[in-house]
Amino acid sequence: MEAGVKKSLEERDGEGKFEEAKAEFIRAGTPKEAALMFVHNQAWEAAQQVAEAHDPDTVAEALVGQAWGALEEKDIQKAEGLLLRAQRPGLPINYYEEAGLWSDALWIYKDYVRGQLEVLREEYEREATKKGARGMEGLVDQARQWEQAGEYSRAVDCYLKVRGSGSSSLVEKCWMKATGTC
Repeated sequence: MEAGVKKSLEERDGEGKFEEAKAEFIRAGTPKEAALMFVHNQAWEAAQQVAEAHDPDTVAEALVGQAWGALEEKDIQKAEGLLLRAQRPGLPINYYEEAGLWSDALWIYKDYVRGQLEVLREEYEREATKKGARGMEGLVDQARQWEQAGEYSRAVDCYLKVRGSGSSSLVEKCWMKATGTC
């Protein structure tokens, strides 16, 4: 894009004349710039409309921008939905892992990146083992979730990993559950 046109557009953007700037960007053949202008100004619907109508490759960027805005507002579920629509499941997975929300991370893995589910499961179990008794409760919760999902082999694996929790009754209950005698 010509330097003079770009400067004129930046001035319009700075003055809040977004519709004029959008029209100029589209006429100049750079609709992505128009969409990103709206993202920068947190005008999410306008960004998405421009992207969908003129530059489909930019839709994901608009959704990711909107997701960051949702995270700043602590609307985690909205951010998750936007990131999944943008086909970026890694971002909410990382967030959930760092926050210790393993069941949410597992749900996304199961539905969106099934091939990496085993890696997350192993990481979760390492973290749970490091946390001692509190981690053992997490393993029990995870085993229940595997059970509910029909993943009985994985549920048994989780139940059998519960040991040294300081509660012999918990260990006994888990082992009975794993062997099907409970």
